[in-house]
Amino acid sequence: MKKTTDVAALLLRIAAGLIFLPHGWSKVFGEGGPAAFAADLPSFGLPPFLGYVAAYAECFGAMLLIAGFLARLDAFLLACTMAGAMYAVKIPDALAEIPPNAIRFFAILRAIELELALFTICVALMLIGAGRLSLDHALRIEERLFKKKTAAEAAAV
Repeated sequence: MKKTTDVAALLLRIAAGLIFLPHGWSKVFGEGGPAAFAADLPSFGLPPFLGYVAAYAECFGAMLLIAGFLARLDAFLLACTMAGAMYAVKIPDALAEIPPNAIRFFAILRAIELELALFTICVALMLIGAGRLSLDHALRIEERLFKKKTAAEAAAV
């Protein structure tokens, strides 16, 4: 991986993590904790357990994403959270509040802009990984998980 890609991955991880962190923190440590957040999800057609997953992913997953520890998994969980938020909450709300003569597509895009940007960042991180400026790289997490051979191991064979 090139140095510029490593720096880009670091910047994406930090930006996404810092945006997710206060949202997750309020869900986990706010009034009622994750149970209060999870209790609202059935009204959006989602099972309550996803509220716990989303709350913990947004809080602790954001911290791990910043550090670059299990970054692909963190990014996957956060991308799923944003997909759910767009599909179950933001798009239906946008469709219910479209002003007369408005272009529906633009109204929806405006309603999901943050969630769409975070979803896209997380998918990009799933594809490129955490980069060399991460705990994943320092601890060789992906090598261990996927049994990737290092260049030295490949040369020794």
